[in-house]
Amino acid sequence: MEKLQLLTYYDMCNLPEPEWLVEGVIQKRSTAVMFGKSNAFKSFLAIDIGLSVDTGQDWQGHHVESGGVLFVATEGANGVGRLRIPGWYDHHRIEDENRHAFLYPKEIRLDVPEDVTALINSMKADFFALVVLDIFGGTMAGSEIEDKTARAWVHGIQRILRETGASVLTVAHTGWQDDSRARMHTHFWGSFDTRLKVEGDKEAMTATLTVERHKDADSSGSWGFRLVQSHGTLVPELDDAVTAKPAKTRKLSAGNRDALNALDDALQEHGVQRFGQDWPPCKVVQIDQWRKHCYLRSPEDSPDNKRQSFNRAKKALHDGGHIKFFDDHVWLCAG
Repeated sequence: MEKLQLLTYYDMCNLPEPEWLVEGVIQKRSTAVMFGKSNAFKSFLAIDIGLSVDTGQDWQGHHVESGGVLFVATEGANGVGRLRIPGWYDHHRIEDENRHAFLYPKEIRLDVPEDVTALINSMKADFFALVVLDIFGGTMAGSEIEDKTARAWVHGIQRILRETGASVLTVAHTGWQDDSRARMHTHFWGSFDTRLKVEGDKEAMTATLTVERHKDADSSGSWGFRLVQSHGTLVPELDDAVTAKPAKTRKLSAGNRDALNALDDALQEHGVQRFGQDWPPCKVVQIDQWRKHCYLRSPEDSPDNKRQSFNRAKKALHDGGHIKFFDDHVWLCAG
């Protein structure tokens, strides 16, 4: 049996410093998630970053190491390939011979080892510097809220890093109630080396990109953009007048916030509209369905501990005015 490679203390101390692919934004051979609400212009920002790497030109004044870029468009691939990518090249006056981006225009299952192998085999080793996955929900066979899927997906992503040398940027939506993080199992969320938050204003055609966290670097950096119509697409242009909204004060514990995210999941999968004077104008879901989703997310091992954690969270969220009950159903309160 092959032996594992163990590092001595000397080996540890001589590990290489992380290098930037896009200075201050994404490191080489790393994972990043770009998250925000729907219609926040995430995809346009991801294309802007990706094609800056492809062409080697600075990204909004930040140095870029050039390399091949693969866009995996799990939805809207026709528009990405026919309009958005060519439009960005045209806007920046990139010559045809310098347009090297690749597109995979389908969903992909990165929690399935055979699919990961197929992707790696399709990528020329040492050519690709960045893979952009847009959108997160279309990159797996399982559910984005299941631990089993999360562990397999993260393993697949790490294989891509090791075997191709590329970084991976994943574009994801936030939850319905909680816009402080992407809508995904905590194992996904904790696996990313970098987290980038996007806030967009569809009416004003503006967006901000903020570094929420770098694991191995200073977690600072925020940029404001105005989305400009050009060559059949939208292109982000730096605008110092556009700033991120002040962070809201968060008073929920991690466990209660996880329960709230589980309610998001349950409402999306099982939510229904009820009518009558005692029902709200929004969707509701059976408490049992919410409980099942909480159990899927729970780090507790025993059924008793899961039940106790759920009951504590249910009471705390109700007492705090975050949820309401009626006739064995639950719903989210506005705000």
